[in-house]
Amino acid sequence: MEWKKFFNFFLVFFSLLLCQTVSAQWFWQNPLPQGNTITAISFSNANNGVAVGYSGTIIKTTDGGNSWEILESGTTTRLYGVCFYDENNGIAVGNDGILIRTTDGGNSWLSQVSGTLDDLRGISFINENNGTAVGKNGTILKTTDGGASWVAQSGGTTNDLFGIHFIDGSNGIVVGSNGTILKTTDAGNSWENQLSGISNHLRAIYYSNTDIATAVGWNGTIIRTTDGGNSWVSQSSGTSGILRSVSFTDTN
Repeated sequence: MEWKKFFNFFLVFFSLLLCQTVSAQWFWQNPLPQGNTITAISFSNANNGVAVGYSGTIIKTTDGGNSWEILESGTTTRLYGVCFYDENNGIAVGNDGILIRTTDGGNSWLSQVSGTLDDLRGISFINENNGTAVGKNGTILKTTDGGASWVAQSGGTTNDLFGIHFIDGSNGIVVGSNGTILKTTDAGNSWENQLSGISNHLRAIYYSNTDIATAVGWNGTIIRTTDGGNSWVSQSSGTSGILRSVSFTDTN
């Protein structure tokens, strides 16, 4: 009977060891290179781009998006926004105020102190030094040292903020829940509420030039300004789905 007990013990031990060994060898088969939800993307030039998403996912392309490789982010926190202001330097933001920074094209990432636990949803850089991140409860953070440190700004709202875009060194727009639109003309030092004329959540914004910008959001919402954000006109999208991103190559 003793040998049977020993044999059973050996089988259990071997099975556990085999399970641990096999579990460490799983990798994505389809889709490739991974299958977590992707939430944001940023290209520094025609070839180099980085995308981020759920579970701390970061993937990178160096051939204009034809192929992608997985990068180690050092976190499993959901990432919602990313911005590269040149080929090497970029910032990614996400839940619980996470803010991670790379200076080597995304090969390595270091956590930065954001000063908030609110989810961060969007980020935009004017140049290598000046950038702004936005998020829940009206959170607006600004950096003047390339993302090494961040200072909270007042946007005059507690609505969640989702999208941000700067067209130049001075002019930027932020959009958020309940049709929130904020505009800055002084590089993000101060923000002014704009009347969007809608109550749907806005998820993304894109400046075509200092006068023309387009915002998109829930229920197929598309609104457009031709006077720098002072007034907005609704456009027909032909869908009732959530529009999460918008981009233009020129004003048309």
